[in-house]
Amino acid sequence: MKPFFALFKQDLLLIFRNKIIVISIVVTAIYVLIFKGLSTFGDMEKFLILVIFNDPALLGFLIVGVMVLFEQNENTLQALAVTPMKVSHYLWSKSVLLSLLSMLCCVFMVMASKGIENVNWPFLMSAAFITTLLFAFIGFIMVAGERNFSSFMLKSVGVIMLLAAPFLAYFDLLPKLPFYIFPTQIAIDLFDIAFHPHSSSFKILNYFGAGIWLVSLYWFALKRMRKTFER
Repeated sequence: MKPFFALFKQDLLLIFRNKIIVISIVVTAIYVLIFKGLSTFGDMEKFLILVIFNDPALLGFLIVGVMVLFEQNENTLQALAVTPMKVSHYLWSKSVLLSLLSMLCCVFMVMASKGIENVNWPFLMSAAFITTLLFAFIGFIMVAGERNFSSFMLKSVGVIMLLAAPFLAYFDLLPKLPFYIFPTQIAIDLFDIAFHPHSSSFKILNYFGAGIWLVSLYWFALKRMRKTFER
């Protein structure tokens, strides 16, 4: 586990150096102010879930891409490739770190919007953590083999729009069932569980589905990033 913790420390320094934590705090503060301003308009729960979903997606997808590209341009990946480090350690270090950060941001946003009551906090934190992991693995898949941020984003725009499609069902514009082919639908349901009562079977099925998506996306991300390290 020593290589993992060494990478974790390095990634923590990297996000501090690139002001990712500062950016996350500023974005969270902006959302908090928006929630405070809109609280007089009644129930903003669906808007809240949309926003707190956006935070793990942003951290997991885009920040992973930025971090990988930065290390690639700094020749860090080439240096790591000749160390005993496993590619799995590289993936998990960034994914877990960003998931913890995302979880904290989501907690502060929900506390500002709804207070501490009427929220199932363990489910909320697990939803934020799992969603960030999902999008982090997707971020690794998309950034593997890319050389600059422009090409990464150009390739990612269509994927981001596709992953956002389940929100059409969440806002009752389309039936929900077909969107279970996207990991996004599972993630939305996990957040919804934190705010609304659901049957035990619904919770079990969604966490089981999340597990399947995590394993599948992790395997694909690991395969893609191994090729990147071998170049």
